[in-house]
Amino acid sequence: MPIDPTDLAKSIGTLGSLDPQRGLAPTLQQVTDAAKQLFRADAAGLMLVDQQGQLRWASASDQTAQTVEDSQERLAQGPCAVAFSQRLPAAIRNIHTEPDWGEFTQVLLSEAVFAALSVPVELDGGVIGTLDVYAGQARDWDPSEVAALQAYAGLVASLLSAAVTAQVKGRLAEQLQAAQEHRWLIEQAKGVVMGRERLDAQTAFERLRGAARSSTRRLADVARDVTAGHPLPANRRDRARGRAEQAKDRETAT
Repeated sequence: MPIDPTDLAKSIGTLGSLDPQRGLAPTLQQVTDAAKQLFRADAAGLMLVDQQGQLRWASASDQTAQTVEDSQERLAQGPCAVAFSQRLPAAIRNIHTEPDWGEFTQVLLSEAVFAALSVPVELDGGVIGTLDVYAGQARDWDPSEVAALQAYAGLVASLLSAAVTAQVKGRLAEQLQAAQEHRWLIEQAKGVVMGRERLDAQTAFERLRGAARSSTRRLADVARDVTAGHPLPANRRDRARGRAEQAKDRETAT
């Protein structure tokens, strides 16, 4: 469903007077509500990374959006995760015909959401979250819709930047501050892992996050070690496999 440039301009124009100093949460709520209306979507949401480098929902137009984004946070699956790790738009056009979304498929079906579109929110050259819209029917996302959602993501980035400058307080502001502090470090570590292990961006990010979880350390701390030249800590499964192989070698030797 193409987005008319005039409609996009009018929609963004209605948000031109938003002031995050009056409260970041209600400001972002207005953005997600406006995005839902512009895209004729059934729900819209915003996710931001926390200090652990994990996407967490920050704002949602309604309960459906919050449930879907909560599930992406819990499962680390879905278009939000892809858009964030690859710094590119990610779409589901018809969940019934796209079987590669793992457990997240059942989440969408239970919420009667059949299509989704996510784009990265970038601030000062780093990705700090995603802006997302959801539809209750199959939808072949038009290039103008992707471009329009990217324009909205740029508006979100401007509002978040203003919030940081104004030192806005609250949970969302603290989450935003953590995202800013760690985004460059995580991006650098992801690049190191991509080059070292010849992985794509999403797989490299999953390797970093898996190593952090397995070693019960913060993602930022693991990323700092990787950028300093240290290898990724082996996860529990790798360690168990290594011990089994060593035992087998000893049995063979005797």
